[in-house]
Amino acid sequence: MSKKQQKDHGFIELSPGQDPIVDIISIHGLDGHREQSWTADDGTMWLRDLLPEDIPNARILSYGYDADTRSFSRTSTQNIFRHAEAFAEDLSRLRRTADSKRPIIFLAHSLGGIILKK
Repeated sequence: MSKKQQKDHGFIELSPGQDPIVDIISIHGLDGHREQSWTADDGTMWLRDLLPEDIPNARILSYGYDADTRSFSRTSTQNIFRHAEAFAEDLSRLRRTADSKRPIIFLAHSLGGIILKK
């Protein structure tokens, strides 16, 4: 896995929110990407470009994991349990501060929903 591909895994903060009272976390699906999956053809990434206008007091994050099944050079060898375990560990590290009491709204697509449920 290239360094670029590794950088696309884990959490990315899309909007810090204004005095956030909730976290919104997206998890892409199979063959998805933590940013590209939520981006329209015109380059608008609705989680970053539109949602903060409607919910300004939400911190918005997106989570990426290796969901590649189509690459000619490599495909993911992780199983669902390992993806779920990595997600839970990353989420726990992310929320070890006072904001750990803040509620979370999850937005999961396809395999991302299964990982979240696991």
